[in-house]
Amino acid sequence: MELGLRGSRILVTGSSRGIGLGLARSFLHEGANVVLTGRSGQDMSVAEEMLATEFSADRVCAFVGDIGVSSIRDELAEFLSDDGLDHLVCNIGSGKSVPVLEEDDDEWRRMLEINLVLATQTVSSLLPILAKPSGGRGNKSLTFIGSICGQEAIGCPLAYSSAKAALRAYARNLVRPLSDKGIRVNTVTPGNVMFEGSTWETKLAEDALGVREMLRREVALNRLGTIEEIAASVVFLASEKASFITGTNLIVDGGQTRGI
Repeated sequence: MELGLRGSRILVTGSSRGIGLGLARSFLHEGANVVLTGRSGQDMSVAEEMLATEFSADRVCAFVGDIGVSSIRDELAEFLSDDGLDHLVCNIGSGKSVPVLEEDDDEWRRMLEINLVLATQTVSSLLPILAKPSGGRGNKSLTFIGSICGQEAIGCPLAYSSAKAALRAYARNLVRPLSDKGIRVNTVTPGNVMFEGSTWETKLAEDALGVREMLRREVALNRLGTIEEIAASVVFLASEKASFITGTNLIVDGGQTRGI
């Protein structure tokens, strides 16, 4: 299926490895041009070289820097300004926190900063670039990567769950203001995803039987998800085939969550 992304320019934050790298690869498969971001120069170099070899060097570029720093976000906006931006994928956050009820003020601030505030700052910094017309391409979108921890109570760290729930509210309330700028806003909410270096790789190594029992009990499809399955949803929501979709929260979790 032709998704209408050929030649468009995509920024995927946090794309040196894991889900972010998988998102970048899937957009490249659709003929898009992709900007990678990450804090580690070494990781970014490896990711950029790998994707350039797999696809084409002129369709992949990397920006190295900590976008949690205001001046770095300004540099990123300048980096993007000449060629513009069609789609922004905010793949930002971390669920590594402390057990429930052991959060102190610093941990609450840290989790909110990583999982909510940084996303809002990134959008504020890059919105002028995203809103600009770019090469006659009219399809513009902003997609957030959420978490089922922000959907319902499933035993996740409390501060992380709260921050991801707040991110979903933020995305939902951007829909109408950004529609005036021709930008669609959606969220993709993954469940448990298996990939090299993931938490689930560690859990399987430590307690494979326990993981299998959890999947049997909690996940309708009785398995972990893949990066490719998450990426397919993100790519679709950015595509012209989703041109009438904005404000949605697409849950990709194999049927684990049960709420609305």
